[in-house]
Amino acid sequence: MKNFSSKLTLPQKIIEVVCAAVLLVMVLGPIIFWGRLPDQIPGHFNGAGEIDRWASKWELLLMPMFSVFMYALLSAACWLIGESVRKGELPRSAYTWITGTKLVTIGNFAVIEWHSALARPMGTWLLPVVIALLAVLITGFLISALQFARNQKKE
Repeated sequence: MKNFSSKLTLPQKIIEVVCAAVLLVMVLGPIIFWGRLPDQIPGHFNGAGEIDRWASKWELLLMPMFSVFMYALLSAACWLIGESVRKGELPRSAYTWITGTKLVTIGNFAVIEWHSALARPMGTWLLPVVIALLAVLITGFLISALQFARNQKKE
């Protein structure tokens, strides 16, 4: 069994820094611009990006909370994946695929918060883009894990 380094690669570090910066903006943005926000904001968007519920601007404070929760959950998944990578049970790229998923998820929440703060519809682009990106990341993870397993059997 191979033992891999636990150090983050440059792309992984960049993803973590970007996620942290986006989360910081999501937390501070509503606080800084509170006086400029409309009293009613979109509380929910349907799959087509249209507003289907209006809410108080206080609900805007929930989005950073959901984002931090998802960041923590995906960070825990990264830690578990990292343990398997260090033990040689998964390829080194597995951690990068999961951190990419974290970036897409946090970015998705940030876009929703932005459109809510502006009190405007999102349009139809967000859902297909997020689904496509997550599909690529999940597929990449599965392919790399399967190839790794096949190579481990050959050894």
